[in-house]
Amino acid sequence: MFCETDPRLSGVGDARKIGPNAAGRMLRADLRRARESIGLTQAQVAGHLKWSLSKMMRIERGDVGISTADLRALCEVLELGPAVADELVRRARSARERGWWHEFRGDIGPGYATLIGLEAEADRMIHFDCTVVSGLLQTAGYAEALQSSFLDEPDPQWVARRVALRLRRQQEVHARLDPPTLSVVLDESVLYRRIGSREIMAEQIRRLAEYARRPHLEIRVLPFESTEYRTDPFVLLGDGAGDMVYVESTIGDALFDDDATVQDFRKRFAALSAAALDAERTGQLLHRVADGYAAGADPRPWLWD
Repeated sequence: MFCETDPRLSGVGDARKIGPNAAGRMLRADLRRARESIGLTQAQVAGHLKWSLSKMMRIERGDVGISTADLRALCEVLELGPAVADELVRRARSARERGWWHEFRGDIGPGYATLIGLEAEADRMIHFDCTVVSGLLQTAGYAEALQSSFLDEPDPQWVARRVALRLRRQQEVHARLDPPTLSVVLDESVLYRRIGSREIMAEQIRRLAEYARRPHLEIRVLPFESTEYRTDPFVLLGDGAGDMVYVESTIGDALFDDDATVQDFRKRFAALSAAALDAERTGQLLHRVADGYAAGADPRPWLWD
C-alpha cells in the first residue's frame, strides 16, 4: 500500500503552491503510477469500479475531471492509504480552480488557454519564434497591429480584449517576485517582418533590447546564414510537474509531455541557441534595426555591409 511519503507519488506533502495545471498533471501521473505499481490495467480498474473503460481512459488522459467520490473509490481500488487519498482529493480540487484567464475564455481556444495556464505556473521557459515576436515580449502597439491583421474587418472590441489578454500574460510572468527563467531565440526574419508602422516596429525592437538586459531573460537572434532552422514556433515549459512542449502550426496547436518528445525539442533548441548570435551581437543588431525603423527606413541586412 502507498503511504503519504511514498517516493512514487509526485510531490505529496510538498508545501509549495501548485497551480491548477500542475495539480491536474501530477494527479493523473500519480493515479497512473499507482495503478501500474499493483499490476492492474485500465480495464481491470474500470471493472472493479463498474465504470466504462472510456471513463477510466479519459480520467488518466485528463480529458475529464474526477469527482471526490469517484477519486476516493479509485484510491481504494489502487490501495492508496487515507493520507494519500486526502492529498489527492486536495490536488483534484486545486486542478478545478479557475485561473485569471478564465474571464477571457470566450476569446481564446482551449490550446491557447492551456498555454496560458502553463505559463502562469512555469519556473522555466524556452521559446523559438520564426515569424513574429514572442507573445510574452510584444508591445501593446505591436500586439494590436498583429491581432488586427488576422481579419479583413477586425472588431475593435475583440482586438482590444486580445491585446489586454496578451499584456496580462506578460504581467503575470514578468512581474512575479521570482519570475521564470526565459530563453528566447528569434529568427532574424522576425526583425524585418513589418507588423504595423515603422514607429511600432522601432518601439518593439527597442523593447526586445530592454528585455534582453533583464536578469531572468535571454534573447538571441538566429541569423539568416544559419543552417539551423525550424518552420514552426514552439515553447518548452517546466514546472513542479515536469516539462511540456507546446507547438504552433498552421494545422493547429499540439501539446506534448512525453520524455522522448520533450528531449527532442530540448535538443532542437540547444542547436538553435548554439547557432544564434551571442548576447552582445544580438544587442547590436537590435539597436541597429530599431534605429533604422525610427529613421523612417525599412532595414535590410544586405544593405548594411
